Amino acid sequence: MQNGFRSSRQKKRLMAEINVVPYIDVTLVLLIIFMVTAPIVQQAVTVNLPQTPEITKQTNAEVTEENKPFVITVTKDGMYKTSEQPEIVLGNKDIESLVAEVIARSQLNKDQVIYIQGDRQAPYGKVVHIFVLLKANGVENVSLMTEPEMVKP
Repeated sequence: MQNGFRSSRQKKRLMAEINVVPYIDVTLVLLIIFMVTAPIVQQAVTVNLPQTPEITKQTNAEVTEENKPFVITVTKDGMYKTSEQPEIVLGNKDIESLVAEVIARSQLNKDQVIYIQGDRQAPYGKVVHIFVLLKANGVENVSLMTEPEMVKP
């Protein structure tokens, strides 16, 4: 005879398993919080860039007309000059022709080294902009020039 009540034998047994659903919810919420705050934290960081230590490197290779490096200079006004024609000042509208010239030089001579040197007071974005443009257009040997730090005796 059953009357709606459970007998002592039919008691509900305890579950020995962990309920994982709340842990998944908390993990997803934390993931979303970190994804939103990570770009904000990265933009707020200020960095003092270090100077490079002086490295004495002796090169035995002679500088000839073929392996002479091509240097692009970014002036403190944000203008561009080249080592081939230092008297000509190039602006933002001339940057396409400058990039085309460097691409042509690197295609003619695969070992052509391109240096970008920026004035200490030059806008950082201008230096990075020309560097990224050259790299994006397939110029492999692009380097940034730095000045060695002065060692005090």
